Amino acid sequence: TTAPRIAKRDRAQLSLNQMVTFASQGWIRCVKCIPELRDPGVAAALDRGYEATLRQYARYAPSFMLDRFDVDVHEHNEECGPVVMELLDQGRRGVEEYLDRLRCSVRIGRHYSNVSLPYFQGLNVHRVESVVESVATTKALGLAAASLLQAAKVRLYQTAMFVKDPAHGAGLNNATGWHRDLQLVPLDTRGRGYVTFWCPYERPLGEGDSFLHFAVGSQRDIGFEYWYGNPEKLGPLIAARYAITRVASLDVGDCTAHDGWTFHTAPPQDPSRGARKAVAFSFVTTDAIPLPDLDAENIRVDRPDRVFVREDEI
Repeated sequence: TTAPRIAKRDRAQLSLNQMVTFASQGWIRCVKCIPELRDPGVAAALDRGYEATLRQYARYAPSFMLDRFDVDVHEHNEECGPVVMELLDQGRRGVEEYLDRLRCSVRIGRHYSNVSLPYFQGLNVHRVESVVESVATTKALGLAAASLLQAAKVRLYQTAMFVKDPAHGAGLNNATGWHRDLQLVPLDTRGRGYVTFWCPYERPLGEGDSFLHFAVGSQRDIGFEYWYGNPEKLGPLIAARYAITRVASLDVGDCTAHDGWTFHTAPPQDPSRGARKAVAFSFVTTDAIPLPDLDAENIRVDRPDRVFVREDEI
């Protein structure tokens, strides 16, 4: 299945002013950036991809809790309901019920330590849904990414689903803390670039919905890491240092685009607004190189221009 054909008049072209704004402020609003997202077939494929990645996460979470925190999520089956794999074969509702029981078990078991389930994002749905792949790899979207990064060529790095759903507790509606994408991506862009298009699907976003909030110009602030490193209380420092901004609304087909070094965050979704569904498409310049897996056997961890240490592995 391929992406729907879009008439040229229905897709906005990036202006020089937008490119300059992106370079100076670290983000822009991009109207009619990915109009393919308006197609019901694309929205349905994204929902299927989200369910598939959510199911993978659900299968992985119990072993993660046991290995990382020595927490057996099956100890509270009586209070929370049994955490059984059969639920994962009962569609999305079964997966959500499984995760609700899992969160209940972790919440009751907090006497172990201050533990929580791993953060969830539905990564690389384009690998399980061909229509999503065709949207992610359109010539128009690649050209937009290359224009913002001022690069001759770019490569799709990943797609990601970001669904905040108040109906299923804090597990799927956590606040997203302040972060820079390239601090969490195992890539050395060699001073070039990384850009993410963050886009709602299924319905427009407005007042009460959870948007990305951006720290304006933070992608150019080399002094932040030099003077402050990785402070524990990141939020107050960012608020004192940068102007914080966001869009007030996004239609389906509209996106925000932000640089890989731009600080951003997102609050929980307002329960009165229902679920907030968004998909992100991330691109990197083609000369980026992966950082090494320092636990792999017989790996060469040094390069003529760089000696890697364990702290370099993300």
